[in-house]
Amino acid sequence: MSTVKDFYNAINEFAPFSTAMSWDNSGIIVGDPDEEVSSVITALDITTETVREAHEKGVQLIISHHPVIFHPLKSLSPDSVPAMLIRYGIAAICVHTPFDMAPCGMNKGLRDILWDKLGFCDAEPLEVTGDGLSIGMIYTLASPIEPEMAAEIIGNALGCTVVRFNRGGRVIRRLAVSSGAGGSLCALAAQKGADALAAGDFKHSDFVDSLNSGFTVIDCGHYHTERIFSGMMKELLSPLFPDVNITETSKGDDPVSYYPVGSED
Repeated sequence: MSTVKDFYNAINEFAPFSTAMSWDNSGIIVGDPDEEVSSVITALDITTETVREAHEKGVQLIISHHPVIFHPLKSLSPDSVPAMLIRYGIAAICVHTPFDMAPCGMNKGLRDILWDKLGFCDAEPLEVTGDGLSIGMIYTLASPIEPEMAAEIIGNALGCTVVRFNRGGRVIRRLAVSSGAGGSLCALAAQKGADALAAGDFKHSDFVDSLNSGFTVIDCGHYHTERIFSGMMKELLSPLFPDVNITETSKGDDPVSYYPVGSED
């Protein structure tokens, strides 16, 4: 029977854990590497609901994108997620920045969703790491597009509830795209000739600075730029472990709720 370590080794082949950013925490975060695995759940985040779902389904391993332990723990309450995993005997493998940068990872997933819808005709890396991998990509569009239209197309393609954007003052001919928090990449994207950056988690100052420089930012939200992780990881691992039941979590909804201000309801 397959073990937690077998899954770690398989993931390590297409998203090497050695490529993780220095601030990241990816790998086997909770559990025994030698634990036998017959059932796996993939998830963007490991929440209390995800753990309960795994326990009810007899799952031995959860594979998530975001680390279940990110900052050093100074205490561990019994109702915390890491404690719940230990109590139920469920291991956790987290594949954060290695999957962001993997050739078959998040960049590819976003490219596959947006390529035809926006008419990409060329691509180049946005930020290249010491391992030669890319955090985000810059795409050249076949035809220029206004910021409003870009926000609409990208938002619909990613299934966003809300898209925040600014009108950078020029049409978009080169579009940078990055999953997750992208605010820190604005200056680099502009420096490399992009007219806009679509990502998540932009701060107010990112909008102000970009507006002042004539650059467009399109904030699709952290969740909606990375929700594809669960399905992608399932598709990558299922052929490698045909005897293991691998499913996506049914509890992977957006943790943010949105109130429709001005509605009559």
